[in-house]
Amino acid sequence: MVLGASHKTCPVALRDRLGFPAANLDLGLASLGRLPGLSEAVILSTCNRTEMYVATLYPETLRDTLLNWWAEFCHLDAVELAPHCFYLTHTEAVSHLYSVVSSVDSLVLGENQILGQVREAFLASQKSGHLGFFLNHLFQTAMTLGKKVRECTAIGEGTVSIPFAAVELCREQFGDLSSCCVGILGLGEMGSIAAVNLSAAGVTRFRFFNRTEQKSADFVARFGGQGFGINALSTHLAELDVLITCAQCSDYLVRGSDVKGIVRKGKTVYVDIGAPRNIAPEVGDLSSISLFSIDDLNKVVEANRNMRKHSAEKAREIIENAVDEFVAWFASLSVIPLVLTMREHHEAIGISVLQKWKHKVSPETYEVLERFNEDLIAKILHEPSAQIKRLGAAGLGLESRLILEKLFDLNLDQGTEIGND
Repeated sequence: MVLGASHKTCPVALRDRLGFPAANLDLGLASLGRLPGLSEAVILSTCNRTEMYVATLYPETLRDTLLNWWAEFCHLDAVELAPHCFYLTHTEAVSHLYSVVSSVDSLVLGENQILGQVREAFLASQKSGHLGFFLNHLFQTAMTLGKKVRECTAIGEGTVSIPFAAVELCREQFGDLSSCCVGILGLGEMGSIAAVNLSAAGVTRFRFFNRTEQKSADFVARFGGQGFGINALSTHLAELDVLITCAQCSDYLVRGSDVKGIVRKGKTVYVDIGAPRNIAPEVGDLSSISLFSIDDLNKVVEANRNMRKHSAEKAREIIENAVDEFVAWFASLSVIPLVLTMREHHEAIGISVLQKWKHKVSPETYEVLERFNEDLIAKILHEPSAQIKRLGAAGLGLESRLILEKLFDLNLDQGTEIGND
């Protein structure tokens, strides 16, 4: 199942408080993993969504437990959080993850960052020991699907990313950005994309701000302008016509007190695409500054969505087929013990026959016979194993078991139910 909140269900002010930044992710996974009834967990946290994917035997009854845990972890009241969440189980949860990783559910349809973000969430869970057999398969198939959707559709062609949408919003405000002095706060992936798009728009007067000054220097070498540490931001705000913020920080980096005394001629635009937000909302109350957040990028985003509508429809067809394949895989799990028992049965026969030849041939010849035996068993069992899995997916696992028990005289554990789970 998945419990989450996204740009579709939750305002940015609340999303700021729900996320799990990299520094807090391991702590969140450890705390989540201690909940009763939960066997595996992955937390996906981006600027537009926070979602918890969970493997459990009790998907219908775990909702309140998860919701209360999330609210407590984020120091919120569950009553405040609940109306902004979605809760999906079984195939709906699988379909949702597939839609997310394919960027069909993204604010910016077709954006490519989500694929990497899902991979990072997967690896974080794997590293912390909270990824098991079930979610490992789910996320592996999801990442493969994300790549397939981009290869088989035009959903990612000329993709409009969130930083690009932010730059387009600035262009709408100024018309021509070539004469503007533009600051970028936070020089990770989003800051880099913003810089590339600003440079393409003719910007040369850059001011780069980052915790690591060397990173700022690297951006200056690439794009021109000047680079500073993050603490120097307040002393340079008066120079900026545009400020785009995308730093990872749990506290506001620009407050009303930082800009209140600034007097500038002309327009000043701040676009905050950080998660959580980098600029305090009170900055937008000042008449001298136009403050925009991710949720204000709708016009650019909607144009992007209309352009990719046909690709999105094709992507959903691919997703539906992938969900069916996942359901078939899950159903086939019921006959895996049967397949293994059949293999063990044949391997035992092979070993029994080989033993008769062990002292009749040279060691070199015996090694050849062992390899021959392994290859022969693999060839013989390949098609029967595949057919048994298909029968299990079709709900005929019990019938397959009864036939194989008689066919090979297998003594399967009578307490094991195959095909009825």
